[in-house]
Amino acid sequence: MTLEGVNFWPEVLSALSIRLGNPLIRQWNGITLAKYNMELGVVTVETPNSFIKDHLLSHSKEIKDIIKEIMFQDTEILIIVNDNINSSNVVVTAAKSENIEFKKPLVKKNRSNFIPRFTFEKFVVGSNNQFAHASSLSVAARPCKSYNPLFIFGSSGLGKTHLLHAIGNYVCEYFPDLRVIYTNGEKFLNEYIKSIRTKTTDVFRKKFREDYEIILIDDIQFIAGKSQSQEELFHTISYAQDNNKQIVIASDKFPDEIEGLDKRLKTRFSSGLVCDIKAPELETRMAIIKNKTRELNITMPEDACLKLAEILTSSVREIEGAVNSIGAYASFANTPITSDFIEETYTKKLAIIKDKKISVDTIVSKVAVHFNISPKDIMGANRKQEFILPRHISIYVAKKLMDQSISEIAKAFNKKNHSTIIHAYEKIEELQRNNIDLKRDIDHILNELRK
Repeated sequence: MTLEGVNFWPEVLSALSIRLGNPLIRQWNGITLAKYNMELGVVTVETPNSFIKDHLLSHSKEIKDIIKEIMFQDTEILIIVNDNINSSNVVVTAAKSENIEFKKPLVKKNRSNFIPRFTFEKFVVGSNNQFAHASSLSVAARPCKSYNPLFIFGSSGLGKTHLLHAIGNYVCEYFPDLRVIYTNGEKFLNEYIKSIRTKTTDVFRKKFREDYEIILIDDIQFIAGKSQSQEELFHTISYAQDNNKQIVIASDKFPDEIEGLDKRLKTRFSSGLVCDIKAPELETRMAIIKNKTRELNITMPEDACLKLAEILTSSVREIEGAVNSIGAYASFANTPITSDFIEETYTKKLAIIKDKKISVDTIVSKVAVHFNISPKDIMGANRKQEFILPRHISIYVAKKLMDQSISEIAKAFNKKNHSTIIHAYEKIEELQRNNIDLKRDIDHILNELRK
């Protein structure tokens, strides 16, 4: 890829934000400008203030490395402050002289069914989704050159669909010549069945193998158990990889945990990059609430945001829906939104949450299924390692999720001494720090029980 005809600066900022782990850098696209003098081999970056200038200067080596990856040649970087930068202007493409006018990039209308509000800018990044966000942004900024396939998994309502649409919207904006399509497992399945019925499988295959450079497939778990559809998807992915086309897939489960999924597909999914999205932590839930209140122009004080974040703990979709509802209730009642108002509004919901107490039996059953053993093996006294680890995990999960004292948990697990519970909890905490696979297993169990 050369700079000619490519709006390169947004891609540089995206790559820099990923490399430094700072998503805010990408938002400087609208307030910084860049131009390339091909004859001198110099990229001049104009910034609105010394703060951004100094920050970019401190990472000039990284910027030069990123531009080299785009241009395949070395350049010099000149970073200056321009107080007259118009934030409505954006970066120009390559040019052969210094007499360059800054222009908005040519943006074509979305050529598929992408939701306009699902962009990277509006995706709230937290520790629960940072890796998935950075990976998706990398694929969008460098389609067909980053991770292929990219597989994102996590429970419903955590932002998988948002990321897929964000990739589509980004590509449509910055790579208008690339063709991109979004679909889901159910639609893929139905289209394939229809093509068989109407004897148009050639048309179906051409659509998903030749007509698009980037294919985004959501909820892939729907095709599990459908052998012919899985065969078709396998060949679609193989064709895409062989022909430099980008595949991004989302599912509610890790590939190996999707029952009825062909082993070859599991291998294909795992051959690229696999990343997960977990339930948002308190700080991230607070950020989501504040982001949504700004979008809806709702006034919600800090203590009210905290109250709502404490009540709603699992789904981003649920949190955003709650902000909508609370805004409407407050408007109808003509009352300010306070912590007490939210608690009163969600009295029934809180009551339901309190009634939904997770039992030790439920936890043990879930862990037993995950490790393919019997609940009796977990609750028994057998000291085999294959039973000890699930037993300790069950205790760890119980302490995490149950509103009970250590003594009560010890009694539930038939342990005479509560120190056994503390030991098991601390052991699993330590193991998770050094074993990513174990951490993923436990996070999956916790998310399943929190549903």
